[in-house]
Amino acid sequence: MLQNAYRSCWFGRPGTGFIDLPAEIIQGVAEEPEETETIKMIEAAPSGGADEAKIFKIAQLIKGAKAPLVIIGKGAAYARAEGPIRELINNTSLPFLPSPMGKGVVADSHPCNTASARSTALQGADVVLLLGARLNWIFHFGAAPKWNPAAKFIQVDISPEEIGRNSGDPDLGIVGDIKTVVPQLFKQLFPWKYDISSPYNKKLAAAKAKNEANAAKASETPTPSGSPLTYTRAYHIIKETLHSYSPASEGSVVYIAEGANTMDISRSAFPVEHPRLRLDAGTYATMGVGLGYAIAAHEAYNSGVAPLALPASTTSSGRKKIVAFEGDSAFGFSGLEVETMARYGMDCLIFVMNNGGVYHGDEDDAEAWAQRQRNTLEAKSSMGEAAAGLRSTSLGYEVRYEKLAEACGGKGFFVRTEEELGKATRAGYEAKVPVIVNVAIKSGKGSTLVSSCASFDHYGSSDLTRLSFCSRSGGRLARRKRKKVVIRRSYDLEARSHIVHFIYVCIHEDMLERIPSPSCLDSFFSFH
Repeated sequence: MLQNAYRSCWFGRPGTGFIDLPAEIIQGVAEEPEETETIKMIEAAPSGGADEAKIFKIAQLIKGAKAPLVIIGKGAAYARAEGPIRELINNTSLPFLPSPMGKGVVADSHPCNTASARSTALQGADVVLLLGARLNWIFHFGAAPKWNPAAKFIQVDISPEEIGRNSGDPDLGIVGDIKTVVPQLFKQLFPWKYDISSPYNKKLAAAKAKNEANAAKASETPTPSGSPLTYTRAYHIIKETLHSYSPASEGSVVYIAEGANTMDISRSAFPVEHPRLRLDAGTYATMGVGLGYAIAAHEAYNSGVAPLALPASTTSSGRKKIVAFEGDSAFGFSGLEVETMARYGMDCLIFVMNNGGVYHGDEDDAEAWAQRQRNTLEAKSSMGEAAAGLRSTSLGYEVRYEKLAEACGGKGFFVRTEEELGKATRAGYEAKVPVIVNVAIKSGKGSTLVSSCASFDHYGSSDLTRLSFCSRSGGRLARRKRKKVVIRRSYDLEARSHIVHFIYVCIHEDMLERIPSPSCLDSFFSFH
């Protein structure tokens, strides 16, 4: 049974396995231990390659592309295919873009990395090679306007059901192990090399230079006196402090991230040079997984079992520091896992990015927030700005989340300033118990809550539902140019579920101006 469970986890696309043991086995004692059967080591999963004729066809397509792009997904990290993929990129100079958990398969510092020019890369690419990456909402389903509408997608995936999904071309898809398929492809491509002086590459270089300069300016600009920290500035201070202990090249820090802005902004703020050193909410953007991930990462890397990423000799220490970035809302889903960390002596470092709400908070001033709360409790929030109450996605003002670590035997720090954040980060890195650093940051008051699915508003089809909406600004409903959210029935289940989430957010943020036909929405929900 145990062997079968492990095979189900690791053979094909890796996934969760669950074994339910009865109480008498969990608590029982073997009467004759010498007769206990030893389970043999599970053999390596079978590895499948691709038909050479198809590999040749794909190689020719890549060679003829004016704007090729390689997408490296978390499937490539799971497959431990960093060796052949790095050889491919190093020898062909193909531009690549990592998915959030594909970061590090090829180092973020590699000159062919287009992450800082993502929009330019997607809109200009004409041939796209996906290595263990899904054409889901993270990559905008491969659809215009985020992507070049003429782009051809070549999917390489261990799962047959992924081939041809959304914008994928089943005639170009390959079902196989990336670790086997990539060397096949490289053999057909060698010694060809992509022309780095191409117009596409020049556009990428220009976009990278501009975006990286803007990001550096934002992160390196000190916080004005009396003003709250921003995500960008806080992350810069944390990054510089962590790198003073362990540079990214050592691969000694594992990053966990969940939340809305907390997760999204952290992806670009913290470079990853080696594979399997970053986990986030993943395909379904599930909140509440962060602290469980941190516990699993600590056990995987620091329990004495074989490491998942790098040999100990290549790092400054055999252990890895687990650093989790938690949105205040996301932390609320599983915050008590800090007790588990404390009980098992796990020295995880947790940053709660506290802006007082989902995506954004309501106020940067305690009294102003308290007034909103009073308005809410007195049911007076319907009469204009002065009597505005708390939004449905609001959280408490500067909640002291760090106290939870202290209650469980860990350490907690509440910080508002750059100096306090630097000191707390150093103390947290050196601690031998779990640490929560509660970072009070700018609330983002007045920002519009935007779902990551907002890109749907550009899709079109003859079979769709249209919803018109306008956005909230500064607490008042401001009419703007109408946009259309379209729901095409040919979308797969995953796409439709994210559209449902987007509509839900709009409704709860009072962003829906009107629904032309309620029956359309009803039929969509029943269809979903």
